[in-house]
Amino acid sequence: MIFSRLSGAIALAVTAAGTVNLAAASPAAAADGWHHPRCGAVQGDGSVTVTRNDGVVLVPTTTAPTPVAYPKVVALTTPNTLVAISKKSIQRSTDAGCSWQQIVDTAPDLAAYDLAAGPDGVAYVYGVNDQPIYRVQDDQVGKVAGPVPGDGVAGLSVDPADARVLRTVSKAGQIYDSVDGGATWSAVGVPAGPDEYVYQAAVDPTDRSHIIVGTMGNGSYVTFDGGQSWTRSAGVGATPHANGFSVAFSPADPRTVWLEGYDLSQNDNSARHIWRSTDGGRSFVSMLDGSGPTLINGTPLWPSPVDPDVLYFAYGTWFGGYGTDLYRYDASKGRLTSRHNPHDGISGVAFNPVDPQVMYLGVVEER
Repeated sequence: MIFSRLSGAIALAVTAAGTVNLAAASPAAAADGWHHPRCGAVQGDGSVTVTRNDGVVLVPTTTAPTPVAYPKVVALTTPNTLVAISKKSIQRSTDAGCSWQQIVDTAPDLAAYDLAAGPDGVAYVYGVNDQPIYRVQDDQVGKVAGPVPGDGVAGLSVDPADARVLRTVSKAGQIYDSVDGGATWSAVGVPAGPDEYVYQAAVDPTDRSHIIVGTMGNGSYVTFDGGQSWTRSAGVGATPHANGFSVAFSPADPRTVWLEGYDLSQNDNSARHIWRSTDGGRSFVSMLDGSGPTLINGTPLWPSPVDPDVLYFAYGTWFGGYGTDLYRYDASKGRLTSRHNPHDGISGVAFNPVDPQVMYLGVVEER
């Protein structure tokens, strides 16, 4: 492995039937009508910035980031449109990320919320530990209850042909479907395992029957039949016991799955790992551990939309004025590089559909 330090979301494509044409999920299809951001500064509340060169230089924002917020951002198939969340606001850009307009500024604290993209200018804002689910369409926001009363969801995906068709996974590993935008839900299949606690779930962008969950104590489970049966992944931890905190499919090849977690058989910096699967989550191999890059419990994972070998992730902190490292790992070369910036963290990343080197970063100010 080579480590160097350098200074300086494709929408989920699933159908109600369970599969999609790969072309419909491709970056080329999503890029139709999109262009590069054409601005020297990003106008908004400072929570989202742009890099045109993989994080070497960040475009300045007209406003400093608001503390303490953990922004998330997603690019839609609607040309040049993105949705972001930050602290208590939901906001939208319609000019490829150059300016942002608040849609809602009185939502509950959205720190533990995430985003899922859908068609026709629709995105969903869902709480990992909380309710409700917000449906964002253009400049309107509605809300519905999640499938499990009083609880959040570990993952949510949207049918690219119909924004009303949703699939979620509960914290107990149970799949739920909705065909009416979340107004009603129905359970599908069986839970991932007995008495499991799921940290995060991901749905294959080309086959909604293929789902992986990261769990407390038992690594990860994968299903290829929509939750009718689950298989515990091999290779996650030296013993069968590990925490699987973060999971993500590669949009470029969903046979590639990334998993970040903690090997409970270890008790030093190397206990945290990033594992990689090339068989859809049946088995994993450790690519990186905490003796190299700094990993935390629940490091977010952002796979490249065009290269299944490439993964982005970040570490940042306010302590000592450290700033943030945006890491890029290329599994084909065993090469890890990082770009440093003075922000206190990066909590969300989206890729411009016409050029994946153009990245939208949700930046954190903790002081």
